[in-house]
Amino acid sequence: MHICCQQQLRTFQQLQAPRHSTNSSSHSSSSTGMPAGMWESPDIASLTLARSPLRTLYYFSCSVASGTASAAHFVATHPITLGLALPLLAFYSAAKGLGYSEDTTALIEEWMLYVTWWLGLGVLSSIGLGTGMHSGLLFLFPHMLKVCLAAETCGHVDFNTRGDVWYSSEPFHCGDVPPGHVTYWQIFQKVALTAMLWGCGTAVGEVPPYFLSYKAASAGRRNEMYEGLQETLSSSSTAKQAGFMTHIAAAMQAWMMRIIQQHGFMGILLLASWPNAAFDLCGICCGAFLMPFWQFFGATLIGKGVIKVSGQAMFFVALFRQASRTAILALLSKLLPSSLPFGLSKPGSPAPAVLLTGFVDSQISKFQVRVSAKAAEHRAETRWWWQRRLDTFSANFRSKEAFQAWAYTQIPDTVAEVWGWVIFVLMTMFAVSCINTLAQSYKAWLNEQQQLQQRQQQAEGADSKPKQQ
Repeated sequence: MHICCQQQLRTFQQLQAPRHSTNSSSHSSSSTGMPAGMWESPDIASLTLARSPLRTLYYFSCSVASGTASAAHFVATHPITLGLALPLLAFYSAAKGLGYSEDTTALIEEWMLYVTWWLGLGVLSSIGLGTGMHSGLLFLFPHMLKVCLAAETCGHVDFNTRGDVWYSSEPFHCGDVPPGHVTYWQIFQKVALTAMLWGCGTAVGEVPPYFLSYKAASAGRRNEMYEGLQETLSSSSTAKQAGFMTHIAAAMQAWMMRIIQQHGFMGILLLASWPNAAFDLCGICCGAFLMPFWQFFGATLIGKGVIKVSGQAMFFVALFRQASRTAILALLSKLLPSSLPFGLSKPGSPAPAVLLTGFVDSQISKFQVRVSAKAAEHRAETRWWWQRRLDTFSANFRSKEAFQAWAYTQIPDTVAEVWGWVIFVLMTMFAVSCINTLAQSYKAWLNEQQQLQQRQQQAEGADSKPKQQ
């Protein structure tokens, strides 16, 4: 996955830089993109957080400010904003200010926060060109586990799950509904809407690479990534230098390109309907091939927002629900051998199926204990978040013994915590890559504008000389 991400980030660099162009499209350099050697110039290559942190942060801030201003202007002037969003916002503000139907406005706020939270998590999961925030592992799948545990505790699914958002650690409340038998499909239906919202967010996150690639292709730029992949596949020397894994990654990407070209909508639907780590390339390819937006986004939305997340929800509900989990582990106990091969099992040690069952049950029990402890802490807490952080910092760093005790509690003891640290490292690496990429992109655009101004001045000077003579 890391190899695919590096290639996609380089393509992101190549496609993003022209978005800063203004009215200089009449010049040949603007229509064809930046000069091939501009990215390799020492001034831009040294623009990284490791080499020049202050200069990199400066150009990164300029790039973010420029992009934010362009995005704000686009959203503010879009017909949907003017014709739908603003009237709804005005109606909501008036109802809120006048105190009209407080229960209804509170319900609207709850739904808005719920939809925004899960859509936003989906966008964060896929917008990172292969290394985005893995919000499914961090939030969605733990939410499914929390729903399964609450359904088994309450004996029904008639509890509100919309409150499970970023600011709340409140547990699900059973209410006054009498307990009964909860089926697998009842729990699946309870988590289906949340999963689909998250899946739709992942589909939305695939749109920016598509638009960048579409803009570059419509401007007449050649498909540099496709040509580079074809060269990697056809050149044996390149494959030997790059390594076996790079060749495999390039072959998979070229195969995805052929699927998109040959099958269009159905090809994208197929590629989006399973956890495809390299799906970011589909948006880049579809934009490069000038595929219509709704053909690309419709297939992506159905594949990611319906088919893929439905399969994931069915799997995790079966794993987290005690009855189905017991059946799955019982089946595995029949399929797995009684001991590990190659002498890995000690005499008298439990069978692998027993060890697996105990491991899964212990992880779920630890998660349940942590959810209950966090809920109790949330109900008892009256301080603001920044006050809690200051108090935690002062309490844990006041002495060497306090710091050691705090550091010991930070050692992960569950799979979710270990994976959370892994994801944190990946997210940090991706953030650094994005900062370097945007800073270099903006600097390259400035260099291009300076070259254009110099050419214009030289052309004006050459035209003025004959007139003077």
